[in-house]
Amino acid sequence: MTGLRILALDIDGTLIGSDKRIASFTASEIRRVAETEGVHVILVTARGPQSTALIEEQLGVRSSYATYGGALVWAREADGRFSTLSETPLDDGATARFLELAAATDVHVGVYTRDDWFVNRLDYWGLREARNTSVWPSDVGADYVRPSALAAGAVFKVMFRGESAALDALEGPLREVGADAFIHRVPHVIEIISSRAVKLPAVTALASHLGHELRDVIAFGDSLSDLELLENAGVGVLMANASKSLGASPAIERTLSNDEDGIGVMLRKHFPTSAPFRT
Repeated sequence: MTGLRILALDIDGTLIGSDKRIASFTASEIRRVAETEGVHVILVTARGPQSTALIEEQLGVRSSYATYGGALVWAREADGRFSTLSETPLDDGATARFLELAAATDVHVGVYTRDDWFVNRLDYWGLREARNTSVWPSDVGADYVRPSALAAGAVFKVMFRGESAALDALEGPLREVGADAFIHRVPHVIEIISSRAVKLPAVTALASHLGHELRDVIAFGDSLSDLELLENAGVGVLMANASKSLGASPAIERTLSNDEDGIGVMLRKHFPTSAPFRT
């Protein structure tokens, strides 16, 4: 029997495919190792709790959460309730400055609190995020994303979306704020969370709470924010759809892509079974 007791899963680019769905074989393998091997599932994601809960529902497996990149860490207890292990919001002053800078541009603004998602307008970018996450904004309007409208210590993520040129102009001033924040940029998105919200310590804390160590964890991911966890887990697995420029350690195992049951086939490898292999 394998010594792996915890399954840590990134969501976007890893657990769900490009169609934003969980492949049926991967879902069945996750349920198998949870039910027959007693493996505890942790969903480790930049998404918020609401969207993560919907993924958990699709899986049909009770899971712990490390959301907003590790800013909110919730352990699922045996009775089904959550215990909050840590909360790491963005600095209030930095958040205010980020939103002030964005207000002077035409970008789409999304503000994520513990329980809500506020947007300045429900345009193409807002609709796309809603469709991708299956979560509808709590409120819409510029007033909802002003610093004065947000409670102290409430913001865990800020996201700016738009055309590349607009984000190019905004990115430099955001980085000049010099806050304790991690600013992640892809062509049409700038995502900001606390630099202290990191996946590795989040999973470490959850494993410890559950009576295990990192060596007991098998972790899957596809991006730079996953690498540290993959390098330190008992087994780290990188998806084939990950960027070739990541420079991942040779010690990290490689699997198929998120559209090819990359998680499912590796779970079959590490948790063997005589059950028929049906992808």
